[in-house]
Amino acid sequence: MQVHRTVVRVARKEFITPNFLRVILKCDDAERYKDVPIGVNNKLFIPPIGQSTVQMPTFNAQLKQWEVADEALRPTVRTYTHRAFDLDAKELSVDFAVHEGDSVACQWALNAKIGDEVGLAMKLTEQTLIQPAKDYLFVTDMTGIPVVAALVSQLPKDVNVTVLTEVLGEVDIHPEHYQTDANLTLHWRTNFYPQNGSTLFEDALPMIEDLNSHHFVHVTAEFNTVKKFRDHLRKTLGYTKDEFYGCAYWQIGKKEHEERTKRLE
Repeated sequence: MQVHRTVVRVARKEFITPNFLRVILKCDDAERYKDVPIGVNNKLFIPPIGQSTVQMPTFNAQLKQWEVADEALRPTVRTYTHRAFDLDAKELSVDFAVHEGDSVACQWALNAKIGDEVGLAMKLTEQTLIQPAKDYLFVTDMTGIPVVAALVSQLPKDVNVTVLTEVLGEVDIHPEHYQTDANLTLHWRTNFYPQNGSTLFEDALPMIEDLNSHHFVHVTAEFNTVKKFRDHLRKTLGYTKDEFYGCAYWQIGKKEHEERTKRLE
């Protein structure tokens, strides 16, 4: 599978809400990504604090390891979803749910200045991101808004889409995230302390019951929340992989660099 790696530069930044930041990156070789749909994952290579340039690692096939000339400059790699790609302007938009804590990516996004570099790697192949259905239910916290927004934007007008979004506070309620031709219903929940848990699963149960037989449920949230959905939908209701997708973007009690109990997706 072909992956294109490049270096992009910060063109501008804008806060969509007080806790949701969009970084627009200038990508000189944007044409290489012309067949990549929005909503796919990409890898960001984030330089160490205080560095405005990034040193991309190279793969040593003999030793089977990634190497950099100076270990002090080794970038931190994080997975994100690009929200938009303007091929004509050669600009890539990446959204960040910004919060207090040890998130390398959030701190970089908050502190990055115009012209600062970050590395980018993305698979070039076309990918199927969502299964066909008549009724869609998306459940997400702020970390999953970029991918949900990207997927919803691609759905046709003859399907029903319900999105349940948990945000930190009312100031982060932003219906404009979700632009689509589909029949769209939005529900919002506020949770200023997501590190203490979430009621997304309980809130979504009535919405799950209302789905017709040709359905698809997509969940992006904290590990324990995703596990509740997975156990209920897959084990209790018998949902197949074509009817449910869940991905845990973070886990309560685990720092960003620490391995989760078990990867869920």
